Amino acid sequence: MAEVDKACCSIPAVTTHGYKPKGTYTKLADLDVYTTGPTHSTRALIAVYDIFGFAPQTLQGADLLSHSLDALVLVPDFFEGNALPMSIYPPDTDEKKKRVGEFRQGTANIDANAPKLGEVAKEAKGKYESVKGWGCYGLCWGGKVAVLKSGAGTEFKAAGTAHPGRLAKEDAENLTIPFICLFSKEDGTPELMMEYGEALEKNKENVVEKYGSMHHGWMGARANLEDKENLKEFERG
Repeated sequence: MAEVDKACCSIPAVTTHGYKPKGTYTKLADLDVYTTGPTHSTRALIAVYDIFGFAPQTLQGADLLSHSLDALVLVPDFFEGNALPMSIYPPDTDEKKKRVGEFRQGTANIDANAPKLGEVAKEAKGKYESVKGWGCYGLCWGGKVAVLKSGAGTEFKAAGTAHPGRLAKEDAENLTIPFICLFSKEDGTPELMMEYGEALEKNKENVVEKYGSMHHGWMGARANLEDKENLKEFERG
């Protein structure tokens, strides 16, 4: 733990705009994968982005985690270049609502994408043989994918999510590895957030934190890093 704490204290300053990602791209399981950090590391994370794909904030978060943990971090492009544009939110017109609904049922279908995470992990284990421990984390939509692949037969030793989407109590109950959940103030109804958090807290290895001043998406593509409070909580998360 001392090494991790020391590294965390040396995280570079967050770039509030015009961020230039530090990583490169490779191919795993027929997907383009953003790759950042030492390929010879003994630990690695696979990040599952939100519905806006390779957003600068999401890639910066991957770069910061890689730096602080001296870990390899991989961000697969599950949507193959067809993520939703930020202009679609809020979905306040019938046309926008239709597009979001079609995207969720098609490109972002959870049942179709969850197996892809397992496939990426299996190929990554063969490619990066120095890694002894693999973890994953997901943002919003990605949190649902991550939790579904953190039960029986998981490829990972630990997993987590920030501002999780599509909460289901049974997902938390089915976990077989340590899991961290960073809630915003609005990741579902208060009742659903409470029962999900309580299900996680039944296992003392899990961590549940609530960022009560933060909107859903504060760690991903919807992060407003020019806002001082969002920036502070992005860094803390």
